[in-house]
Amino acid sequence: MRVSAVLVITAVFVLYASGLEGYTVPGVETDEVLMSIHVWGEVRNPGTYLVPIDADLIAGISSAGGPTSKAKLSDVRIVYEESEIIYNLDRFLDADGGPVPDLLPGATIYIPTNSFEWWKTAIDFSYKIIIAVNLIWIMSER
Repeated sequence: MRVSAVLVITAVFVLYASGLEGYTVPGVETDEVLMSIHVWGEVRNPGTYLVPIDADLIAGISSAGGPTSKAKLSDVRIVYEESEIIYNLDRFLDADGGPVPDLLPGATIYIPTNSFEWWKTAIDFSYKIIIAVNLIWIMSER
């Protein structure tokens, strides 16, 4: 037990000494170094997650429960303090895209809403308005 504690303390010291403050060590029993990421937009459970240091974009999205049916996977954004990556996950899923980007500590993944879904919502809302107006008109005729 004492040797494991020394290894964890050494690992934490090495990570901080090398400028990787975004990594955390959850405990001796897991033997896994995790980093914090944020997942926003059209995923099942948006929020902040701890993922392994070797996690890629798919692991990050999966940690949030995966994309919703409204997700626009062709414009997935990975945002860092000083840069941004836009990745076409649709092409990857069609076995046509490049390699999936690896994540760094503090990454924010954003999956936008498919524009078709916006129109679907607008048409559905318009349909409900037309039904309500039609119902009022029929009731006023009697």
